[in-house]
Amino acid sequence: MTHIRIRPNGRIQFDLHLYGCRFREGTKLMATPKNLTQAKATLKQMNAEIDLGCFQYRDYFPTSKKVAKFEQLQREKHPDREYPFFNDFAHQWFERKKGTWKNSYKNTVRNILDKYLIPQFGNTLINEITLSHIDFYRQELMDIMKDDNTRQLSNRRINNLLWPVISMISLAAEEFKFEYPLRRYRSLKEEKAESHPMTIKEVRLFLEHTPQEWKDYFIIRFWTGVRSCELHGLEWQHIDFEHRLIRIRQNWVNGEVCDVKTAKSRRDLKMCDTVFDAFKRIHHLASSDSGFVFTGRSGEPLDTHFISKKLWYPTLIKAGLKRRRAYETRHTAAVLHIAALENPLYISQMLGHSDTRLLFDVYAPYVANASRSDGSAFDKLMRSESML
Repeated sequence: MTHIRIRPNGRIQFDLHLYGCRFREGTKLMATPKNLTQAKATLKQMNAEIDLGCFQYRDYFPTSKKVAKFEQLQREKHPDREYPFFNDFAHQWFERKKGTWKNSYKNTVRNILDKYLIPQFGNTLINEITLSHIDFYRQELMDIMKDDNTRQLSNRRINNLLWPVISMISLAAEEFKFEYPLRRYRSLKEEKAESHPMTIKEVRLFLEHTPQEWKDYFIIRFWTGVRSCELHGLEWQHIDFEHRLIRIRQNWVNGEVCDVKTAKSRRDLKMCDTVFDAFKRIHHLASSDSGFVFTGRSGEPLDTHFISKKLWYPTLIKAGLKRRRAYETRHTAAVLHIAALENPLYISQMLGHSDTRLLFDVYAPYVANASRSDGSAFDKLMRSESML
């Protein structure tokens, strides 16, 4: 059972006797009449849950170091559970699935499990997690706010956080033969990704304020639309000067070389004169023995965060341009190629897209401004035929 004690410093302490062990948890609450009333209400609720056999230590003391000890005693008391606890099944699920993931995604899933899902569902039997548990937890995530009172987690981020628990419960229901409880679960509607490509004038202004030694790096990004991880993973063996080709074969992510994002991302890009000349200048000045085209002072390939913090954002500020992600070099390349009336199939292949639909779904609204294609050409044609 649980009792309330007043410590010598005047603060309220909970004294719990569970599974033959004593657990003491201090609070920051001083023993005022109001705080004592609140503590007694909490005490009453804890004792009721202990009587019903549904008390969970982490619900009341989530950051306590004694959570693990309580859960170990609880499980030893009931060793004949028919179904596994969530955290045990989560570790098994991760070991079973990790071989199918890239290392970068493997680290992402591990972080989701350790930071979000196991602390929330860890001591719950896998078959006892219901739709209401998921819905309430999802709402908690949606209610997390930044200092400026805007949401910290987007719908897309929350969907990604909950995907592993949905997958695990689905697998467990099939293997342990219990009814799948999430048939009515629906992911949150995700916001359409916002893109903020630059105009030709803005690109020129950015390059004018770029440090001279990094100008060719950004020329290649603006002219080709390659992803930063693709460019940072580029080795000189992938540059074919004779045929003027850039062979995209690998990425540099989280300090290691890995496969490209999709099958379509594995591609050969033709070098126009501007890009060809940029690579020639870089090759002439290359001093690293690592084999990578772009390296930092350590000789290792460039880090994406370094580019953003030390080069991209400072240059935007110097040029007086609106703040936007470095990824916008890719969007800019797409928009300006469309505005230049390049073949959509060529642009899709250049970007590593599976088809041309994404070009027009994402970038079409920006093309009118970039190319002045606002219907005036059609109007001029119609007027030339004396129809008006």
